[in-house]
Amino acid sequence: MIYLYWFTKYCWSDKVWKTKHKFNIWDLLKLWDEYFLVLWKEISFSEQYKYDLIADVSEFEIVEKKLLNKNTIELLHWMVYWWYAPYYNVVPKLFLPTEIEKLLEKKQSTKKNKISQQIPINAQTNILQDLQFAQDWQTLIVFPDLRSLTNLVNDEFVSQLGTDVLLSSDSQSKKNKSWRAVKNGNTSIILSTHAEIFQNYKKLKKIIIIRPHKRYYSNQQDPRYKTLAVVKKLSEIWNCELEII
Repeated sequence: MIYLYWFTKYCWSDKVWKTKHKFNIWDLLKLWDEYFLVLWKEISFSEQYKYDLIADVSEFEIVEKKLLNKNTIELLHWMVYWWYAPYYNVVPKLFLPTEIEKLLEKKQSTKKNKISQQIPINAQTNILQDLQFAQDWQTLIVFPDLRSLTNLVNDEFVSQLGTDVLLSSDSQSKKNKSWRAVKNGNTSIILSTHAEIFQNYKKLKKIIIIRPHKRYYSNQQDPRYKTLAVVKKLSEIWNCELEII
């Protein structure tokens, strides 16, 4: 049995449906002008999902193969299980937009910028001093709030390098473009506040979290979570270095 996440339709109290058809894990499917994400055979609290989606396998269209990678899906299931949050909250609020068509429009992202050998940083910090060698992988730097980010990182750093700043206040179009750039590995250094850490990374090798005990790191809206705990799990899944500052 395969589990599918239906972006628009509820099945009892969530948006997870079962099907007997075999689909490749993490693919994005289309049926009846509706979109489905393949969650695979094992999901959190599987005993709750008993309703079958009745459709012939030939009616499904594969829109994008491996929309999410294995590590992203693992974190998605963990967010549901550990924080006891339904998929209908976790998927659209953290991992994928509800209007999935808009994300598909951003499939071709811009090329990665060349990374300079000299990285300007503010006098107040040496947090970023070793990132000149990060162009071959991805480094995530998490900040408690926008003020901390702007205080610790100067504009020249952001504008000159293969860097993206991810904020909850960004437009959905900007978020979709950034999501694609991270997925394709076109962004090497990712500066993020806590709400935007749930990216589909391609080659994450290092995570730096700044002032992890700040109150801003506790998300008080569903799905509720502690950012430090999520970052530790992200580090475990990707088997990457975690630095706490």
